[in-house]
Amino acid sequence: MTSFLHLIRFPNLLIIVFTQYVMRYAVISPLAQSRGVWFQLSGFTFFLLVFSTMCTAAAGYAINDYFDVKTDKINRPGRVVVGKKIGRHKTVMTHIILCAIGILLGGYVTYKAGIPKLALAYIVVAAILWLYSSVYKRQFLIGNIIVALFSALIPMTVLLDIPPIYKFYGSFLLEQGANLNFAVYWISGISVFAFLTTLSHEIIKDAEDFEGDSAYGCRSVPIVLGNRYTKWIIIGINAVIVVMMGLAYGCFPRYLHNSFSFFYILLLLVVPVIIISWKVYQATTSNDYRRAGNRMKWVMLAGIIYSGIWIFELLEII
Repeated sequence: MTSFLHLIRFPNLLIIVFTQYVMRYAVISPLAQSRGVWFQLSGFTFFLLVFSTMCTAAAGYAINDYFDVKTDKINRPGRVVVGKKIGRHKTVMTHIILCAIGILLGGYVTYKAGIPKLALAYIVVAAILWLYSSVYKRQFLIGNIIVALFSALIPMTVLLDIPPIYKFYGSFLLEQGANLNFAVYWISGISVFAFLTTLSHEIIKDAEDFEGDSAYGCRSVPIVLGNRYTKWIIIGINAVIVVMMGLAYGCFPRYLHNSFSFFYILLLLVVPVIIISWKVYQATTSNDYRRAGNRMKWVMLAGIIYSGIWIFELLEII
């Protein structure tokens, strides 16, 4: 069981669950209730949406380990599961079964949301995950962007809750002159944040895995551009993250200008990103990059948590 949980990256799946529930119950729900409306998708249907996301992500992690066995034997030999603790055939079957569950459940949820054609997106995602692990991951920058896009899609999936609300409460919201646009903007902002932090993390991870990737012909950013330019790319992405948070703080003065938001953004988001950039600049070993990458994960989590606790201050203003 431990090997299986390692194969599907169970801690990462818990973060996915946490993200989606925070977006629904700490962003959309308070805003919807403040306007006198409520979810039309049941809690169980939302659970199925979350579970479908988990299965899709787990399938991606499993097939990624399947194709990464050779490089992982060099980069992280103590953590290789496929071929040692779980057979290669079982790994592929795990991927297929999880993909099938994710597609079926995703199709059901999109049908309940009144957007059945969106079920095709789950098939596309499953196909891209396979192509990412087998082809794109070894190409210059494409694999990094794919992972970052998928990370950005996780909070966006919760927006499936909004069309049924408008369908049921459309006339009521129109009469009140109200809408849920702010929830869409806020979740979209979190998705951009997820994209940038994940992109930075993925390039940091490529720098950490330089030895194994170069031995098997991968064309990651560090291999193609070299260590020096890779560091500046990471620092550049981190600078965009800092600027983006500054712009968000400046563009929403009514909502963000309070001592809690200022110190949270400064101490748990801006300062850590600056420290990560400095650590990347100084990095000389794979362990240095590993530590920087782990710090970026905490920044991602801090951003998600902020959405969950700050929204309650927002309700006192809007």
